[in-house]
Amino acid sequence: MSAQLVPINSSAAPTVPIVRPVLLIGRHLECDIRIDSPNVSRRHCCVAMAYDRYVIRDLGSLNGVRVNGVVIDEARLNLGDEIAIGPFIYRLESLTPPSKPGPAKPVASRSGNSKPDSVIELDDDLIPLD
Repeated sequence: MSAQLVPINSSAAPTVPIVRPVLLIGRHLECDIRIDSPNVSRRHCCVAMAYDRYVIRDLGSLNGVRVNGVVIDEARLNLGDEIAIGPFIYRLESLTPPSKPGPAKPVASRSGNSKPDSVIELDDDLIPLD
């Protein structure tokens, strides 16, 4: 599952595609994702992906990290969660578009014979289910 953090309250915040196992987010030049704001710490937080799960960890930032409004040190993320990094609010969304449903497939008879499913067989007699 590929995901991204999409800003929902500011056009100044960058979209954050999660394309590496660990992303460092902060103001410092060496961060993977730079958010140039005095309200974001130099090394604010990191987002890690392991076994198709996303985890966010606050790295001792001054303004904290919130997931769905709750201040966290570390939290598992799910699609649709709202993540606040300082004053910037993001939503975790899938990078992969949902698959379109294919054409309907015929359902095979459960018994494997040619009798309709609306008939029960008892002692060689057929009883309709109507």
